[in-house]
Amino acid sequence: MKTKTYRVGIIGCGRIASILEEDPLREKPCTHAGAFAAHAKTKIVAGCDIEPERLKTFGAKWGVKRLYEDYRQMLKREKLDIVSVAAWTEYHSEMVVEAARAGVKGIYCEKPIAVNLTQAKRMIKACDENGVAMVVGHERRWDKRHQVIRELINSGEVGPLRSITGYTLTGAWPKIPRKTYGGGPMFHDGTHLIDLFRFFGGDVEGVAAQENRPHGKNSVESTVTGILQFKNGASGLVIGGGERKYFHFELDIQTERARFILSNHVSKMYAADKSKRFTGFMELEEFPFPDWSGRVNPFVGGVDDLVRQIETGAESLSSGADGYKALEIILAFYRSAEKGGAFVKLPLR
Repeated sequence: MKTKTYRVGIIGCGRIASILEEDPLREKPCTHAGAFAAHAKTKIVAGCDIEPERLKTFGAKWGVKRLYEDYRQMLKREKLDIVSVAAWTEYHSEMVVEAARAGVKGIYCEKPIAVNLTQAKRMIKACDENGVAMVVGHERRWDKRHQVIRELINSGEVGPLRSITGYTLTGAWPKIPRKTYGGGPMFHDGTHLIDLFRFFGGDVEGVAAQENRPHGKNSVESTVTGILQFKNGASGLVIGGGERKYFHFELDIQTERARFILSNHVSKMYAADKSKRFTGFMELEEFPFPDWSGRVNPFVGGVDDLVRQIETGAESLSSGADGYKALEIILAFYRSAEKGGAFVKLPLR
């Protein structure tokens, strides 16, 4: 029996869509196009970008001849099964809605899902009404290391979750309008971090936060320090931004009996054991990290998730609803900071 091949069109041919594949240090694939090219059931047949030279380069790299500067023309002329939305966040909503109404079967939307909750709701509604599967590109959910730790927590093997501390530290941001761009480092990089907080800890009851906006309240933030209260009783602390001379992304997950540290290059596990230093005390000692063999590239995992949704109706590991809730938490941070750090309950009104 011949394997079904899904026809893919990519909107936005920039950094996360294609250009990062040129980075010699990154694991490949590391882009939307790279993942679709690597998956056995998908084929890139069209691309769209408003910059002609970038579009030409994209076409040459991936062997795509059907190139457009207007995504609406691409949707109209090409019989696409899947659309990848890798344009700027402020355009996600209109592009996802148009694609859903154009008759595609699935949409892979880059993170953050949208600039605001109204846009995100519109996207989810359009996909639901037209029977379109959607994945939001928080690709760390398909990282086997994260999945193994989540399974340990959910099984109760390491005791209940007590706290999560997370960092997404970056350099200083320029003066950028908040209304158009949505937010700064907490919004664009921190969305991965906040999504993983929910991945491990479940839904959030509410948040409190402080922020620094050196360019004024109408520009994006430089730093957000936020506290989260999970519905299961666990707590969270997150720092996003921070004007550092380096990039650092890290999770410190602590349960009743264990601790896990996960970053882009670190995987460590500690467990409670009899202290070698103090009589009658238990301390954390480092143990081998749990087996995470059978790993799949996270970007390919996202494409596979979308294909599985299309073929079986299975729920996504990174759905539109998940993308919405990550965005909601970040916007709740901003609201709390505007109110002097007051506790803000979820869902937002």
